[in-house]
Amino acid sequence: METATLLLIISATIFALFIAGFQYIYKTKEKSQLNYWLFIVRFLSIFSILILLINPSIKRTSVETIKPTLFVAVDNSTSIKYNSQIQNIENFVNTIKNDSKLNDKFSINYYGFGNTVKPLDSLKFNENHTNLFIPFQEFSRINKNGINPVLIVTDGNQTVGNNVEFVNYKSPVFPFIVGDTTVLEDISINQLNVNKFTYINNQLPVELFVNYIGNKPVIKKLTVFNNGKNVYSKQLQFSASENVKIESFFLTATTKGIQYFTAKIEELENEQNKINNTKDFSIEVIDEKSEILIITSMIHPDLGMFKKSIESNKQRSVTITNIADFKGNIANYQLVILYQPSKKFESIIKEIDAKKSNFFIISGLNTDWDFLNKIQRNFSKKVISVSENYNPIFNVNYPTFLSSDIGFSNFAPLEDKFGEVSFFASYKSLLFQQIGAINTDRPLLATFEKNQQKGAVLFGENSWQWRMNSYTISKSFEQFDGFISNLIQYLASNQTNKRLNVTIESIYYTNETIQISASYLDKNFNFDDRAKLWLTITNNEANYVKKIPFAVLNRAFNIELSNIPFGEYKYLVSVENQTENTSGNFKILPFEVEQQYTNSNDKHLKIVATKTNGKIYYNNQEKQLLESLKLDERFKSIQKSTIIKTPLIDWKWLLGIIILLLSLEWFTRKYFGKI
Repeated sequence: METATLLLIISATIFALFIAGFQYIYKTKEKSQLNYWLFIVRFLSIFSILILLINPSIKRTSVETIKPTLFVAVDNSTSIKYNSQIQNIENFVNTIKNDSKLNDKFSINYYGFGNTVKPLDSLKFNENHTNLFIPFQEFSRINKNGINPVLIVTDGNQTVGNNVEFVNYKSPVFPFIVGDTTVLEDISINQLNVNKFTYINNQLPVELFVNYIGNKPVIKKLTVFNNGKNVYSKQLQFSASENVKIESFFLTATTKGIQYFTAKIEELENEQNKINNTKDFSIEVIDEKSEILIITSMIHPDLGMFKKSIESNKQRSVTITNIADFKGNIANYQLVILYQPSKKFESIIKEIDAKKSNFFIISGLNTDWDFLNKIQRNFSKKVISVSENYNPIFNVNYPTFLSSDIGFSNFAPLEDKFGEVSFFASYKSLLFQQIGAINTDRPLLATFEKNQQKGAVLFGENSWQWRMNSYTISKSFEQFDGFISNLIQYLASNQTNKRLNVTIESIYYTNETIQISASYLDKNFNFDDRAKLWLTITNNEANYVKKIPFAVLNRAFNIELSNIPFGEYKYLVSVENQTENTSGNFKILPFEVEQQYTNSNDKHLKIVATKTNGKIYYNNQEKQLLESLKLDERFKSIQKSTIIKTPLIDWKWLLGIIILLLSLEWFTRKYFGKI
């Protein structure tokens, strides 16, 4: 207790004694026993009131034992079911729950994970994806202090999310791997990259990653089918050292609508897992003819190259015109290419800006940069009267649309005036500049978007040589024309405002929850949550029809479908009592991604265990795992002492005592006639 508080209590005692003594002993001539009792009651009541006014705090120490938290994360995905490990996991979880010593040492929290992580109430093994990264992310958020080990029970096969190998968890991790980790001979299509949309008769780039696990050299055929028809095939050679092949090729879409493709690699002789030998994908083919305008004030071989390359897609038509002769309307063209603009281009550039037309600027030695820097505010270049050669470097991380390196490192340099480039709009570099032997991050070919207007700029002339270089390398113009076609497709496309828009994938898998969302706008293009949207799906072969209403959630119409049989479906999204509707197709495949793993995978979790000073365990090592946790001296209970201060004013019963004492004094004096 503080000294000041103690002095106040002593003073309160003296003051209470003085008041009580003055009234019942000093002032009263009659020295009866009653006066002494009244003296005591008066002293106690005054002292209690003064104590409440002083309000001292009474301290007490509370000791709490805090056990370390053990997070038990159990894989609740369907791969456990396919690998016949349900009983092993259920038995192991029950063993943990019934181990009294382990429960005495740890506060154990159970979680199930798959697509997400949540507290474990029951094991159903029905999650259609496995995300090994997400449990650690959640546990780091829950407990930021102390040592909180993780026991993760899984087969180690991850299908979605960040690679668990790169998880940053502060406490030891103990993976328990169920199933057989023996590596068997296998060949699989691991990844496939393709644009979702293309124009009819367009050259569409496809990129495949084929993985081989085995020791002996093999040659297997990669085939791509469209509606059962072979549209691409190639023999691929693998060995123990050369076990990954990246195959890039072009497909030509000749039919409008969603086209379904299947990529397949030949099976190995004794291969057990054959599900991952195929990969299905789809492309939506748009039948939309594009008109491209090239405006120039000079004659240059680049012009013929662009016309030839762009028109390799039969859906595109190119018109080349001199700026002095152009009398047309740029609104009739999906893309305007401005070749080496000068002051003569002033009116056409202003018209492009006013009508928000998409454009592509190509500069060179005859470009008037003073004019171009003033007439538009997307980019600028401070040039000097010295030319420079710029070699192209392909940007493998270009995000806007899928493109591939067609051998740019072997292409001839472009020529342009030397200077520093600045952008005022958000841009992405498809090609970087290489000046001499120095690689830079300065754009050579860049794309950008601003106020619903798309643009691109190529800093240099003589790109006609690139088409020739590509032919020398691949003995075909196909790769270069495909590269240009992708660029033109992006620049020439315009999305018009539609009141009803639907987001739906073209391929789903059985047992996967199908999520479809839609947006419906009123005539002022504001979200209309009063509308009622319906989804109708039909499968004529299976005589299947289903009509379901959408629900409104977070300013969007949403719907979830489950347990839909595999097959090809047509869908129609309609608005009740309105004429707006949209339709299309999607396919449900009889395949689950979790089913492609026939063996367990300990590779990445072994790295996590080592990095966090944990240890990995396997089937039939349950006892060793639990014993190691019980004996591990790193995990100790902590005794936490807490000093609790309780102000005296919180003691409500003290107020009752004061009232009782004052009442007792008053009634006593009243009874004996002293009032």
